[in-house]
Amino acid sequence: MKKVLFCALIFCVTICACNKKSDIPVFNLLLLDSTTKLSTSKIPDGKPVMIMFISPDCEHCEEQTTDLLKNMDSLKSVQFYFVSIDPIDRLKAFNKDHKLADYPNITLGRDYTFSFPKYFEVNTAPFSALYDKHKQLKLVIKGGFKVSQIMAEVNKL
Repeated sequence: MKKVLFCALIFCVTICACNKKSDIPVFNLLLLDSTTKLSTSKIPDGKPVMIMFISPDCEHCEEQTTDLLKNMDSLKSVQFYFVSIDPIDRLKAFNKDHKLADYPNITLGRDYTFSFPKYFEVNTAPFSALYDKHKQLKLVIKGGFKVSQIMAEVNKL
């Protein structure tokens, strides 16, 4: 009987470990071409991920983005997803102003179902969530951040 219980316990632990889910909330981003949708469930493992909730009209978001881009050489290992609920035309202008297309590790899209702000109960921008290479949540930042703070956290991963 003990052997059966032990085997059942091992089986349950193994199943739970194999079914470990991502901490990244599942939602779709409408990309800037206005037709392509990217599901966060398709974000590959292997690189740290930072999801940044931004608004193109937010001064803090502008400053944070500028500071981040100045230090992008130190953050090439991080995949950034800039998420907004603003209309695509404003996101296109933000993309053009900051030349985000020049950075292969940055994706900008519209959360057209408002899932990210609901999930994190976000009521202001900027808001950022940093995940490790296994998509497990490591850090939440409400408001702006210093790039040095992000670099220190990424170095811990």
